[in-house]
Amino acid sequence: MEDEALRQANMAIAARYLQAINDWDFDTKRELLAPDVVFEMRWAPAGFPRRIDGVEAVMEFLAPLPESIVTEGLYDIRVDTLHSDPGEVVTFYKSDMEMVRPVEYKNEYVTRFTVRDGRIVRFVEHFDPIPLVLAFGGSVTQPSL
Repeated sequence: MEDEALRQANMAIAARYLQAINDWDFDTKRELLAPDVVFEMRWAPAGFPRRIDGVEAVMEFLAPLPESIVTEGLYDIRVDTLHSDPGEVVTFYKSDMEMVRPVEYKNEYVTRFTVRDGRIVRFVEHFDPIPLVLAFGGSVTQPSL
């Protein structure tokens, strides 16, 4: 497959995964993830894993989310690839989630997907952990400057 066709196909896989998040489509998520996928949340707050290995572990982590979140509300989604590697897909998006608890949760994300042979083999999600902590009932103490 030529680079441009591969680039477009990989971007479509990442976009489809994000749409599956919005749709609560766990079957599509599972279908798009490689069996040995690695999911990382580099700046996740305490109580959240920073790395999850394997599709079954990822699906187990995602399964209870509907108990806390009514809708994901991902929007303003932009998808691109690295010029040097069409399998490295970078996405930028925002969320306006409806939570089960009546709280506001909005955030912005940068997620890098590594796609090989039509499957996501790694994704690293970067987000501001403070709004997440607050949405789940935690608190953050501001340092005095």
